[in-house]
Order: sequence, then C-alpha cells, then structure tokens
Amino acid sequence: MAEPKWKRFEKLIQQIHTEFGKDTVTLDDRVMGSLSKTERQLDITIRAFVNQYRIFIVIECKDEARPVDVAAIGEFASLLRDVKANKGVMISTSGYTTAAVEMARALGIDTRTYLDTENIDWKSEVTIPVLLTRAKLDSWNVRFSAIPGLPWAVPTNIPFPFIETLSEDGTSLGPIITLLGKKWNHDQRLQEPGEHLILLAEHVLLNVGDARYHTKLEAIIKVKRRHYLGPLPIKMVGFRDEQEGCITAQEIKTDWIEPALIERGEVPGWVELSPDKEIAIKVMFQMGYSDYLPESIEDMIPKNTTQ
Repeated sequence: MAEPKWKRFEKLIQQIHTEFGKDTVTLDDRVMGSLSKTERQLDITIRAFVNQYRIFIVIECKDEARPVDVAAIGEFASLLRDVKANKGVMISTSGYTTAAVEMARALGIDTRTYLDTENIDWKSEVTIPVLLTRAKLDSWNVRFSAIPGLPWAVPTNIPFPFIETLSEDGTSLGPIITLLGKKWNHDQRLQEPGEHLILLAEHVLLNVGDARYHTKLEAIIKVKRRHYLGPLPIKMVGFRDEQEGCITAQEIKTDWIEPALIERGEVPGWVELSPDKEIAIKVMFQMGYSDYLPESIEDMIPKNTTQ
C-alpha cells in the first residue's frame, strides 16, 4: 500500500531539518501532556542545547489544499502548552490566512510555507523581486587641446570616436573610443549619474594627412541610470517565513537575467521605473550593469557566432 502523501510530507520536513543542523530531530514523537495527562502525538520535534540550556521545539505539518486558519493555530497553541514546548513552528504547503498569521505572531508561533520548485507533489513557482539598474552612457564628446609650442591639428574626415591615436614614440594606442573604454569599463565612479570630465591622454599624436600633430585628449560624458523592477524565478527547497517575509534554504539558484530582453519589454512582469519613483516593495537582490565600450581594435570587430 502506498504511503499517504501527508506522511511523506512529514518525513520530508524531518529530513530537511536534519540536514540543517546537528540537533536531534524526531519524526512522529510522543510526549505526555502536562495538562491533559494524555500522551500527545507530535509530527516532528527538535531537542537541542543552547549554551547549557535544553530547548524543546515542536513542528506541526499541514499538507492541505486550503490555507491554515485561526482554528488550526489555536489547536496548535493548546498542544504546545500541554507539552511545555519552548517553541512552536507550523509548516504548511498552502499558506495561511491573514488572521492565522497575526494570531500566530501574537502567540509566538512561527508560520512557514514549504517551497519546492522541483518536487512534483509539492511543486511551487517561486520568484523574488529584483531591482536591475543600468548605468547608461547617454552621450559623450571629446575635447582636443593644443600643447604649447607643438604643432596642433585635428582630422575632420573621420568620426571622432574612430580617430587613431599614437604615443609620442609613434606606438599605436588605438582609436579614441578604446581610450575611453579603458577608463569607463574599470572605474565605477564614472558610472554615477551626471556629467564627468575624463582625461584620456595628456599627450598623444594624431595623423592628419601626411603629418602628425600633438594634442591633449579629454572626454566629457553624460551618464543616466535606468531602473527595472521585476520577478526573478528561482529554484530552491526551503521555507517562506510568512511573518518576516523572507525565505530560507540551503541553496537558491536564480534563473538567467537577460537585460536586453527586459529593456525591450519582452520579459513578463518587468517594468521600467521612472527615475524619481520610489520603490514601494522590498527587493531581495539589487543588480547593476553598465554599457560596455571596446578597449581594443579586436573588441570593435563583430563576433561571428556561426560555425
């Protein structure tokens, strides 16, 4: 005869708590009630020592189709008093009513919901709110400054990002955009919103016709922030604390984040926030990314992804 689903759930919860620590975790325990003078059945118990003091925890498992209500919390509170438990924890597969959570909070009973994204019997779809922030290089230009006592000119037959620069000994330093890339990609201070003046080179050479001219190079960049808020699917086996609003698990694996799709509005549930909008909900993760600029000629060559 197949084992009942509720029994398998109790065994699963015992296994998880056994893996969490080294305390004694007992399934289907029996304890004599101090008030009822009757042997009481307890789904799971944990006996532990904190410092030199013995702690007795009782866990009640609820594998039911409907959320746990105040009646179930009341019955559990009575059981805890009878067995003189130091702590009570209720674990449900279907959550709790709002009143049940408030009653449990007042009675000092933890209310947890079991979350499992892989188990067929108790499969959950779990997401966490994530704030994704892009540091966007909105615009930029270049300032060419003459070096006193040296010939100065700027080529006008090529867009300024692609003007080739050379060191004083004639060694190629790469196009201007790569000089900016080496600064922008590695200095997070430049990715703060606003306008920034960047010294690209104190002294470089530029080819203008058949001659070389000397110049100082600076870039002025304007940076903006773009914020996106949305749900990120995760894989986990653990619990959601219905009173604190957090989750606990030994391992959490997030799904892929694809900023380009999010920016185009192709990922369900994600929205772009206006710059001055305050976030009304707590987010578990805040992730940031920035535009990437080439740092070499090789970076500027389109990658062939076909074989």
